[in-house]
Amino acid sequence: MYAWMPRDLDAFDREADYQRQAAHATFRILRIKEPDALWSQIVADVAEWLDATTVRAFDVSGRAPVLRSAAWDEPLPSHARRMERALISRSLAYERSLISNHPRLDPDLAPLSVALSATDSVVHILHLRANAVTHGLVAVHWLSTPRPGFERRAGFYTYWDNAGLAVAIANERAALERTAFVDALTGLANQRALKAEIDRHADTEPLGVLVLDFDGMKAANAAFENDYARGGDILIVAVASALRAFARPGEMPARLHTRGDEFCLLLPGSDEEATAGRCAGLQQLLTDLEVPDSHRHVYRGASVGGATRGPGEPVSETLARASRAMHERKEATRSR
Repeated sequence: MYAWMPRDLDAFDREADYQRQAAHATFRILRIKEPDALWSQIVADVAEWLDATTVRAFDVSGRAPVLRSAAWDEPLPSHARRMERALISRSLAYERSLISNHPRLDPDLAPLSVALSATDSVVHILHLRANAVTHGLVAVHWLSTPRPGFERRAGFYTYWDNAGLAVAIANERAALERTAFVDALTGLANQRALKAEIDRHADTEPLGVLVLDFDGMKAANAAFENDYARGGDILIVAVASALRAFARPGEMPARLHTRGDEFCLLLPGSDEEATAGRCAGLQQLLTDLEVPDSHRHVYRGASVGGATRGPGEPVSETLARASRAMHERKEATRSR
């Protein structure tokens, strides 16, 4: 028979202290709404809790991991960086965390593992997971530094499960915001986002507004038997891309209607002369716009109208005047 041996009371106290730390840290990160701030806080928590030399966090929501935040991101030794890259790709393929000193590490990584062990270094790739999905990766490096013992790491993992949940919530919030404020086809601000920006600039002076409408939408749809995805949508995306490239920092390009071919550009700080110049520049850009070969026979340029906010004028009225100027230009072009 085996006799039950009570645990050291100090061990219970340490475990309780780690659980309190986990609860406090979890409460903090679940309140953070800004994604960059969340990633930075998680990285800082990992670095402090695990006494790591370097901590690097990667977003995996796209096709390839993208570095989002780092703590003490000094240049890594070549073998540590190579091991990090190798473990990241494999951990995503295996859908589990990996560590460089594991006895069952892939054999082809053995030389790198030996090189790290020679300097008492370890690389650990941790998955931020929630709902059986990986929402991010964190690479933890101990370079010539001992890795914390199991007891300390056990307390950390309680926090880590909640960190994955926090990132999942932040990603869902960002997706909802994109749905609410971003036009799905073009990636530009949608009508709701434009209204919010107009409200934000209620007192901005000077303020310029450009409105444009391109010609060829109906012809494009007709040419492709009203298959919008192959017809007019191609032109919408081309014009939207040109408008985005034309916009300067602080200016807001937007699509006015979900299924329409009208766009808007808000120009904070732009007086009448500057707005007129930007209007002419955008007009020329869209006149010379290179569209796909399949649509050159239907694209007929665009009409751009501009207006500058008058004293005390609601921005919505400035937008309406720019729209009227655009339609006047369109009519003048058709009558030629």
